[in-house]
Amino acid sequence: MIVHNPPNEQLRIDEVWLFVSTDETGEGVCAGPLMGPGSLVPLIAADEARLNSLIPVAQQIAKQSGKSIKLIKMSQRTELMTIGPFGSRAQ
Repeated sequence: MIVHNPPNEQLRIDEVWLFVSTDETGEGVCAGPLMGPGSLVPLIAADEARLNSLIPVAQQIAKQSGKSIKLIKMSQRTELMTIGPFGSRAQ
């Protein structure tokens, strides 16, 4: 497995935005080929620059799927678990 491990850029993530498709059966998180052909990456952003870059992808998904796409902002943070580098877990 290859791990991409650049330094983090934000001090703390307190809100995220995600794009979800809607139809008569409910909602689902949208994903697009953001890493190239054959890849599917969830359309989730933790900063406005990333959010703005995902809007055209969401528009394309809406057009190709025929489904409405909602942009949802989640802003309540609850830390459920920390997984340490050696497999230790703290709650």
